[in-house]
Parts: sequence; structure tokens; C-alpha cells
Amino acid sequence: MNKTLQNSAQMPDYLNSRKLHLNGIIVGMTRMKKLNAIGIKETKVETLTIDAIKAELHFIDLQLKRKAG
Repeated sequence: MNKTLQNSAQMPDYLNSRKLHLNGIIVGMTRMKKLNAIGIKETKVETLTIDAIKAELHFIDLQLKRKAG
């Protein structure tokens, strides 16, 4: 998949929209877990997925701070 190049003016918008999207995924996973809470344990894949999303969110925050500063 080829990404279109982003100029520096578009990058914060892209990062903010990516951050919102990833937060939405985490919220969706949390809601699904609450709906299916009876006897279902969190799997290793779910844990790794959530950890990877949180790491990506942290990286996005660092990029946004660097762009703002």
C-alpha cells in the first residue's frame, strides 16, 4: 500500500485523525469485552493488540509535541 506524501501542514491533521481512530478501536474493544464479560478471559492477542495501539498512541503524541514545539 502506497501512502501519499504529507506536507508539514497536513501532518498534525493526519496524526490527530489517526489518534482518534486508534482511541476508537480501544473503546470499541473495551465495550465488546463488557458485553461478553461472562466467563471470557482476555486473550494474549487482545493484550498484545491493545499494547501495540497504546504504543502507537504514545508515538503519535511525541510527534505532535515535536511539531508543536
